[in-house]
Amino acid sequence: MRALDLAIIVVFLVGTPLLGIAIAGKQKSSSDYFVGSRKVPWWAVTFSVVAT
Repeated sequence: MRALDLAIIVVFLVGTPLLGIAIAGKQKSSSDYFVGSRKVPWWAVTFSVVAT
């Protein structure tokens, strides 16, 4: 494996949990986590379901 490959893997493995911690800090309750406090527009939910 080349050094660049290892650097990309390390950045991904360290960056993903850090991003999750940063985003999770905005959630105050389980309602925030599961339904986004019902503040997500309908079109964003539709695109998310279609993309999934």
